[in-house]
Amino acid sequence: MFLLKDPKKLPWILIAFFIGSSGFCSCDETIANAPVYPKTCNGEWVFTVSGFYWSGHQDGMEFAIRNSVSIPVINPLPPEIQEINNLIDDDFETPKSKWEFGFKFGLGYNTTCDGWDLDLTWTHFSPSSFTHVEAEVDDNQTLITLWSAFSPAQGEINFARDIEAIWKFDLDFIDFELGRAYWVSKRLSIRPYVGLRYLSINQDYDLEHKGGSWSPRMNPSQDPFNNEVHLENDYKGIGLRSGLSGIWNFECGWALYSNLAASVIYGRFDIAHDENNRLAISPYSKSKILDSKAHFRASRAIVDIDLGIQWSALFCDCQYGFTAKLGWESHLFFHQNQLWRVVRIGDTANAPSGQNVFHQRRGTLDTQGWTLALKFMF
Repeated sequence: MFLLKDPKKLPWILIAFFIGSSGFCSCDETIANAPVYPKTCNGEWVFTVSGFYWSGHQDGMEFAIRNSVSIPVINPLPPEIQEINNLIDDDFETPKSKWEFGFKFGLGYNTTCDGWDLDLTWTHFSPSSFTHVEAEVDDNQTLITLWSAFSPAQGEINFARDIEAIWKFDLDFIDFELGRAYWVSKRLSIRPYVGLRYLSINQDYDLEHKGGSWSPRMNPSQDPFNNEVHLENDYKGIGLRSGLSGIWNFECGWALYSNLAASVIYGRFDIAHDENNRLAISPYSKSKILDSKAHFRASRAIVDIDLGIQWSALFCDCQYGFTAKLGWESHLFFHQNQLWRVVRIGDTANAPSGQNVFHQRRGTLDTQGWTLALKFMF
């Protein structure tokens, strides 16, 4: 016979008895969100092909200042050249961003282990841009150069009448993911994932200056030159990546999708900076002005964002699946611009005793645009 000495403990004893007898806290059962994949009982292979139309931009790439100051074309006097320092209605010239096509290929597998999935994706984008600017004397304009270390014999400030800028880069990254897509409501599913990213960004920046400081001169004499500046900014590395994607399902297979991911890549920078003057007349000889290189390792952060709409359907008794996605995608590669600008200041015609000035403006590389993806599941 059971005797209860303290009646106040009766409610708690009854609750404990009810939980124990019902198996509510039984260790033999696991409460979890239902997985989205696989749709079949044997696992599924997933193949994805994507085409995109993106543009790229990078901070700190300005190559000239367009100044509304008039300078004579032939043999300008020092006081006339000094007028360049008066920045009147000036404007920075930067490489124009172009929209170009790229592609992605992905291979994945939806396992039967608690709905886990594995995914491997390769993304390639290789844009290039060509920018040509001129400063006409009749328009009272000059172009102050920002990347040349040339020191004219007249001891003047560097300026040009014609500049061509070519900027191109090859972007490749490979993502390996381990994730699980599961339902959090009747219409909403999310997929957290972790993994690795390999990143390769190879940049080339070429500038050609003509006229101005490289024009024929007298007292002292100077033959006409074409100035060429070549810069390289390469980065390769590997690091950790994690993110969260979501799908808001509507009727008839239509849905909205989103994705947000962040990576920290540890890699190596290889920087090069060359500058030459080439005679514009025979014998077209070339003289070296600057040749520098730098190598160092650093960690860099990356943020990936995309948002769009998709349509999905299953075929042949749910044995095959198809998904079409169209959305806006953006990637931020922080502090990728590691180029140093070298300019010459302080020279005079009678005393060429100036100095090289080094300065740097680190910039973030970004790509963005429309992406169309087709996914096949079998």
